[in-house]
Amino acid sequence: MYLQQILNGVSYRTVGSGNPNISSLACDTSQVQPDCLFFCLKGKRFDGHDFFRKAIGDGAAAIVCEHPLETQALQIVVDDVRSVMSVAAKNFYDCCSDKMKIISIVGTNGKTSTSYVLDAILTKYGYKTAVIGTNGVFFCGQRHPSSLTTPDPIELHCLLRQMYLNKVDVVIMEVSAHAIALKKMLGICSDVAIFTNFTQDHLDFFGTMDNYRNAKKSFFTERYVKNAVVNLDDDLGREIAAVVPSATYAVYADADVTAGDVQIGKEHSTYRLTLFDGSAIVHTHLAGLFNVYNTLAAATCAAVMGVDPDTIVNAIAEITSVSGRNETLVRSDGARIVVDFAHTPDGLQNILSFLRRTTEGKLLVVFGCGGNRDKFKRPLMAQKVSQYADFAILTNDNPRFEDPKAIARDVSEALTCKYKVILNRSQATEYALSIATGNDTVAILGKGAEEYQEIRGKKFPYSDLEVVRGLLRIE
Repeated sequence: MYLQQILNGVSYRTVGSGNPNISSLACDTSQVQPDCLFFCLKGKRFDGHDFFRKAIGDGAAAIVCEHPLETQALQIVVDDVRSVMSVAAKNFYDCCSDKMKIISIVGTNGKTSTSYVLDAILTKYGYKTAVIGTNGVFFCGQRHPSSLTTPDPIELHCLLRQMYLNKVDVVIMEVSAHAIALKKMLGICSDVAIFTNFTQDHLDFFGTMDNYRNAKKSFFTERYVKNAVVNLDDDLGREIAAVVPSATYAVYADADVTAGDVQIGKEHSTYRLTLFDGSAIVHTHLAGLFNVYNTLAAATCAAVMGVDPDTIVNAIAEITSVSGRNETLVRSDGARIVVDFAHTPDGLQNILSFLRRTTEGKLLVVFGCGGNRDKFKRPLMAQKVSQYADFAILTNDNPRFEDPKAIARDVSEALTCKYKVILNRSQATEYALSIATGNDTVAILGKGAEEYQEIRGKKFPYSDLEVVRGLLRIE
């Protein structure tokens, strides 16, 4: 595709001349190929402007930058490289986001589970779907790994083109606050955007809760969203619904879609779904009040898209689990082992309050906190564990470049329940299972369906679920 076609809709000036035929896009010099268009992105650790010579040397046909560079190569000078990269990637990959229905899910917690439920409903209704999120990218019966909840624009639009060529009708994607702040979604207008909730996370990136809050709220504008589906039981949800035309859902507030007579069991939930003008009884294997909200969000979105109530209710009833979310195994003596992604104070509150209510014996919690991330939530997470656990095993999560012992110290200072520190995560899990008896629950929290542990810049294969299966000798 010629450069001027790629830059359609972009404001820029050129240094040099020409309209080369571009073969690929890159913002990482390791991805540069001959006749590539290279974007000089500024990050926290590196500035792509410092690497333009390598990009040119490796064959880049033109450079997108925010100030002129000392080179004879063709330069596209713009005000904001990130914004331009998002628009250029969309153009390069044939604007496929405009050719499918896009459903975005925004919120601190519940995005993955809501995407799974919505995918099941829309598939049952007859749509051919794709899902992009924390657990990976899924379409045409295959899983494609992704290192980010919302892929960077070049990867994202490449995936969207593959989906379109495979005749996907609807793309359901988790949209992180980072993706919003970094303008990854610029150029994509979602047919429906769901807002789940807002609680503390990512202060390492946003600095303050106000910044984090404003990032999420900024997505709900005409630029990004055609129709909104909003949780009215959330403070930020009510703010969004007040300024954006929305279909609303709630358990406690007066909303378009509600759940009444909620019954939460150990292995299921039941509630009366009031869906706009109709009603039905929902039976789901996805236990816990948090899953009532997730299924409500999905049901509301599906109804906005014209799906009938019977299809919605039947699809929800058929879902047995969500990978890495309250995923439960039962040992031969009756001990319950739960693997869950909960890694925020609110996430811990949701899963642990549910497990506490449905556990006859002791509640044992294996957990840690991620390194190089929001340190302010560490004591808050410790307080939640202390509130519900009979005993905690403090271990590694993804320490990244931080000292695991230092992370454990930060957490342990706020733990008031009995606990033991075992930094080797598989050994911590083995110990928890060794002290659990028949009526106990072991909650292994923080990683969910992740298949790696990130240590010193490397990702080592690791799965909580596979470790548990190995200890229980389940194939």
